[in-house]
Amino acid sequence: MGMVAMAAGVFLGCFNRNALVLPDRVLQHETRESTEVIVSHGDDVRIDVYRPDTPGRHATVLLLHGSGGIHGLGTQQVTRYARTLAALGQTALVVHYFDGTGNFIADEEAEQEHYWRWVGDVRAAITWADSQSYVNPRQLSVLGISLGAWLGVGVGAVDARVHRLALVGAGLEPFLADSLRRVPPMLLLHGGDDEEVPVQEARKLQAAVQRAGRRAQLVVYPAESHTLGDSASTDALLRATRFFRSRH
Repeated sequence: MGMVAMAAGVFLGCFNRNALVLPDRVLQHETRESTEVIVSHGDDVRIDVYRPDTPGRHATVLLLHGSGGIHGLGTQQVTRYARTLAALGQTALVVHYFDGTGNFIADEEAEQEHYWRWVGDVRAAITWADSQSYVNPRQLSVLGISLGAWLGVGVGAVDARVHRLALVGAGLEPFLADSLRRVPPMLLLHGGDDEEVPVQEARKLQAAVQRAGRRAQLVVYPAESHTLGDSASTDALLRATRFFRSRH
């Protein structure tokens, strides 16, 4: 038991959760971190808060993790993204949307069963965020990764409070095809060599959004897989930050 725990500790220590390295020309902010708990559908749902240590309201991003969850083995990408966004001057809220359904990870069956419950929990997080003194409710966006990206489409389709969607590894659930006329502007960020969600899925989503009369831009990173490397991730977050701050 002790040996297993020690091995797990060493293994987890290999994961880098620090903010991504930003170019020297980019203004970087001191940040602060905390964890809050909200109640959604009668269940506790945690929200990890990463925000600039400066007064006032900031453009805010709800970060939605992938099917690997937000436990020790699944926090690397979402935590690095959150810390980087905070360093870029935006409040990042990591929503533990698995909390309400008790999932550790999610397979296809769980995704089908809980999709709309998770959408509801994200919307509850938006309601909570609206009341925070450091959140600008007019610039409240969603950044989804993998499963979180597919979920983000559903959130944007039913909640007019979402200002922008930036989605990494996204596609379109068939049951959302008729709801796309309500989605906000969308930025799709995708690895060209993604084998888990082939880039064709993002192209299908982009085409469907455009047919619905909405805006969707697709950026493909050649030779990148489902999990973007550091260089591509940095570029993606810089693009997303500019996109989230846009009012047009």
